[in-house]
Amino acid sequence: MSAAATELPPPSLAGYSAEQVGFARRAWPMRAAEELRSALVFRALHRAAHAVGGALWDGFGASLARTVRDELRHTRLCLAVGTALGAPPPVWDRAPLLARLVTLPSPRLRAGALLLVETAIGETVSSLLFRAGRRAAVEPLTRAALTSILADEVRHARLGWAALAALWPALDAAERAALQREATAGLGGLERTVALPALRRLEAGEPFDPAYAALGVLPPEARVEAFYEAVERLVLPRLSRLGLDAEAAWRDRYRA
Repeated sequence: MSAAATELPPPSLAGYSAEQVGFARRAWPMRAAEELRSALVFRALHRAAHAVGGALWDGFGASLARTVRDELRHTRLCLAVGTALGAPPPVWDRAPLLARLVTLPSPRLRAGALLLVETAIGETVSSLLFRAGRRAAVEPLTRAALTSILADEVRHARLGWAALAALWPALDAAERAALQREATAGLGGLERTVALPALRRLEAGEPFDPAYAALGVLPPEARVEAFYEAVERLVLPRLSRLGLDAEAAWRDRYRA
């Protein structure tokens, strides 16, 4: 048994139908794949920060290394939940991440872009999604896993904003312009992957069994609400404080 599995209580599935458990189990391999991607992102970010040096590395190098370990633990947690629910192993596809890193060749731009999109913005959105999922979850195994991951996601988001603020003074005008484009594209990409599929389900009137939420699957209306709350209440104001044009980034997110 993995160390991650020993953190979790056994599943308590009495009262749930086979269809309900089957729906929930499909979520966990996808979560495991997402958490592994995050671990690889943070590994690339840690290396970029080391290459950049200065205030970024001195102030945040150790914390970035810890985030890699956190995300690997999240991956193991999600695998453990999936296994307990009878899910098959996830499919690992690193190609999209590798393609993203190719577009960020210089260490300073790579560090800035990964801090901005994947860490500051991405982990802020993720925190609110996990918070909403944990709030609705009832089944002990899935609730425990969501609770454990949520605490780290909140810390990662704070780290992203703080490290980005430390890097910002070292960036030149061209790099800041590049990060403006990254913010614009990142917001559009997150909306397409996180919010729009849920909105389409709502518009189509597709039913959502409340038991799915009890088993840790976020209802589409809660997913939509969490995403736009994260963007409007947390992300856009922090982008503005950093020095980016948050209004333009949100307005132009589909022109990127």
